[in-house]
Amino acid sequence: MKLKVIPLHQIRYTQHLISVAMLLMLLQYSGMIRAEGVQWNSLNPQQQETLAPVKDHWDDLPPHRQERLSEGAARWSSMSPEERTRMQDKMQRFQNMSPEERAHIKERMREFKQLPPEERQALRERWKNLSPEQKDKWRERMQNMSPEQRKAMRQKWQDKKMHRNHHGVDDHGPDEHGRHNHAPNEHQ
Repeated sequence: MKLKVIPLHQIRYTQHLISVAMLLMLLQYSGMIRAEGVQWNSLNPQQQETLAPVKDHWDDLPPHRQERLSEGAARWSSMSPEERTRMQDKMQRFQNMSPEERAHIKERMREFKQLPPEERQALRERWKNLSPEQKDKWRERMQNMSPEQRKAMRQKWQDKKMHRNHHGVDDHGPDEHGRHNHAPNEHQ
């Protein structure tokens, strides 16, 4: 069996297309919009390299799209190779989802963005403090749940949160076993 050699320029072009597609997905709900747009020559070299596939029609893009793409390209440039690989894996998983699953993910993203900034930050911190094994276990559990089970679990979390807030208890995130640590609320 003879392997076909793919020219380097085709590989780079494909990488750029994948990068732009991932940036579009990352930025779809960023909400960062400025009316004046972004001039191509104001992008730094890394942003221009990442966005090269859209260069020829950059000026035709709406200003808010230019802004989101430029910010996404800046974030992409600052990612480590491992972070980029993880992002590519996430994008591939998202693309392999059914339209219903993608719609559900988008709805959850909208719900998350509507949370108060403090609550979003607390959730990010809680997630960041989980071990990779705990994150994998949580993802697997969520994927195996029916929509009704997920809805019931969300309601249970909401009820617990209301109970903790009402009784003056703060949730300090999961411990090493994935259980949540509660402490008296300092504001009481």
